[in-house]
Amino acid sequence: MVRASICFLLAICSSLLSGCGAYLVRNPSVGQLTSTNVTISPGTAQITAGQSLDFVATVSGNSNTLVTWAVNGRIGGSSATGIVSSSGLYLTPSSVPAGGSVTVTATSVADASQSATATVTIQNTVTVSPTTVSLALETTQQLTATLNGIASSQVVWMVGGVPGGNATSGTISAGGLYTAPAVVPGSTVTVTAVDASDSLASASATLSIFDPAVAAANNQWLSGVAEAATSYGCTDVSVQQEETESIPDVIVRFGQSASEGSCLVLWPISTDPAEIRYSLAWGGTIDGKDIFYISDISQMRIWNSIEVTGN
Repeated sequence: MVRASICFLLAICSSLLSGCGAYLVRNPSVGQLTSTNVTISPGTAQITAGQSLDFVATVSGNSNTLVTWAVNGRIGGSSATGIVSSSGLYLTPSSVPAGGSVTVTATSVADASQSATATVTIQNTVTVSPTTVSLALETTQQLTATLNGIASSQVVWMVGGVPGGNATSGTISAGGLYTAPAVVPGSTVTVTAVDASDSLASASATLSIFDPAVAAANNQWLSGVAEAATSYGCTDVSVQQEETESIPDVIVRFGQSASEGSCLVLWPISTDPAEIRYSLAWGGTIDGKDIFYISDISQMRIWNSIEVTGN
């Protein structure tokens, strides 16, 4: 009777243990049962097609820490879903798999019922070329998008965040042909190609739009600098290169290399071709050397408290 009761209890324990979802082993040092547990890191990831990612599996509760790796349930993975090595290095496929994501699973060798799974979201790699362009008003520029290194039309083109663009920032066709607006925008224009199958995958180009008439006026203004400088007796001429560069910064930089008779030409206030004129002012001395400043005379300009007007 006692023997039958023991067998009955063992049968119950065996049934309970089989439903625990863990592999139980006896720890001889303490005489207690311990369970096998598997974790994986990272648990989620987002990478682009063709990239690789290292996964780490940790097995606790068992002296056998080996695991097998699988992608979407297939040991080692496949070319369609990506390949995973015996050490957990996952290489994504060359193109985004169906559904856009896969699962990478590490399974305990000691207990195949114990595993851990990570989810990997895979995106196309998008590029746009050229990436920077200087373009005249109402002219066109062809842009090309690639997905995973291959030219593709499977993208949505946007200008300033607007699909297809608009009259203010310019428009772009489904094939990537950009047309500049009729008026110079207030800033540079960003053209973006977005993966049609994944709005999070994109690449952009920056376009600077200019007015040819204004550019010609500036060029005319710059070409007159040498003549004006000569007439004013300048022996060395420096030209402010950036319209947005601050006057104090220009003067500091100019003063570092200025010599007696040096002239600093500042960017013209007016870009009207009819107002390409110059003025001269004595700028005081730098290290005991007389410095002169030249600029247009459409408005007064002030440098270091020296008022400059036309003469």
